[in-house]
Amino acid sequence: MQGYQRLPIRRGKNRGEREQYRLQRYRSQINRLYEEVALLDIVTLGDSVVDIIISVPRFPTENEETVYSDGMHNQLGGSSNLLIMASRLGLKTGVIDLLGDDDLAGYYIEALEGEGVDVSRLTRLEGAQTAHCICLVDDDGNHSYIGFPGATHSLSSEMIEPEYIAESRVLYVSGYSLTKSPIREATLKALGIATDNDLKIYFDPSPVVERVPPETLLEVLRNADVVLLNEREQTAINSMLPQIDLEEMCELIVLKQGAKGCTIKQSGKHTHFEGQKVTVKDTTGAGDVFNAAFIYGQLEGWSLDRSAHLANLLAAEKIKRLGAGLNVPTREQASRMKQMVMG
Repeated sequence: MQGYQRLPIRRGKNRGEREQYRLQRYRSQINRLYEEVALLDIVTLGDSVVDIIISVPRFPTENEETVYSDGMHNQLGGSSNLLIMASRLGLKTGVIDLLGDDDLAGYYIEALEGEGVDVSRLTRLEGAQTAHCICLVDDDGNHSYIGFPGATHSLSSEMIEPEYIAESRVLYVSGYSLTKSPIREATLKALGIATDNDLKIYFDPSPVVERVPPETLLEVLRNADVVLLNEREQTAINSMLPQIDLEEMCELIVLKQGAKGCTIKQSGKHTHFEGQKVTVKDTTGAGDVFNAAFIYGQLEGWSLDRSAHLANLLAAEKIKRLGAGLNVPTREQASRMKQMVMG
């Protein structure tokens, strides 16, 4: 492995600008050294879901009301949204989870493998169903879900290989993996391994945060380096854990605000980044795409500003199309938007 090289000081208007430039260059060198030894850039566990997407003009609201659909199709969902987007951005990704022994499992594995995601730690459980979700999407892009947890909640601590996590750069934890046992204990074990091996831990509480036991939520927040959440989830956490100050506890908070963009909270400072105005087709997976893009920027040694800009751009691109999974922004779109951000 090559050592660090002394970096030239760029000519600039003042010493602060030059020092900032040098710091940015050192970060890039450190990240390249990590890349040489890391097996994966991002590893996650649980939430391996196949979405069954049904388009409807509006959601039924009355008893026995019938609303007709224009069509339905299967698509990857859950953690695959982040994994695929991160892979298309150029990161090495992997997942630890249980699937069923059904056709959905075969579809899920083949699709992820085709995207370059490491599927060696996906195990098919005999007699079980793969987790799937019926997603209703209306004409305004709103969505509602009916979930079937399937095999994923049976993931146990014994299936967590310390080496697989320890040789990665980031552990990504979702609230979906914290609602039930034994996957909750498996996730906490992975969290401990990540902490012991100095991985960066990114945590998205997810829409099911209220179902996470408060003591578990507190433990994860204490160990997370970056928390990515929306306004509803932030309100829920403040209600569940009134004794804590989230901003004091967490090193970095990224508040996702949909069309309004995002706000980054760090060291008592709040910085807002405007979102993109686009025609909404379906918001499914937009938060996952945002997360993948933000993590990518940070792993590349980018500033928070650039990471947030890329995340907003790609999330906006996602909501212009129906479904997520394989329908997240393409490699070509990701490359073009990276160039836009880099100028």
